[in-house]
Amino acid sequence: MAKLRFQKEWRIWAVSAGALILVVGYLYFLSRPPMEGGEYLWRVTRVLGEKTMKLKGSGAELQVKLIGVRIPPQAKDAARDFLVKNLQDQWVRLKIVREDPQGGKVGLVFLSGEDVVARMIRQGLAEIDREEKQFDIRPYLELEQQAKKDKRGLWGQTDQGAK
Repeated sequence: MAKLRFQKEWRIWAVSAGALILVVGYLYFLSRPPMEGGEYLWRVTRVLGEKTMKLKGSGAELQVKLIGVRIPPQAKDAARDFLVKNLQDQWVRLKIVREDPQGGKVGLVFLSGEDVVARMIRQGLAEIDREEKQFDIRPYLELEQQAKKDKRGLWGQTDQGAK
């Protein structure tokens, strides 16, 4: 019987194993969602309404409602269009405040570090929900006052605000 001798074949197996490890590692890092400030980001897959959207990330899917804003009926279409234009298919950071009684989460959404609620209030697409107990409205008061002063969005219309 002939003896098998391994002289240089181990190098082929070592290179093949190394290449396999590199490919698996590369695909792993490609499949992970991006991070911002040490937190994983979520991708906005669909805008469902004037303050509700579906997000997907890290193998999970969430329905998120923006906290602290009230959208008057005359501004609903503009608010939804704003969310579609700015958030659809974008990576966002999410800060969950509480569970929604109808299912899903309620919280704040940040696009490139900017608070989407603050941006909506600043542009006059929404007003502060003063009845929200788990939301600190103080940072948003000045934004709403400035939007009223500049007559932006819903503040430029004759019947102002949500009733």
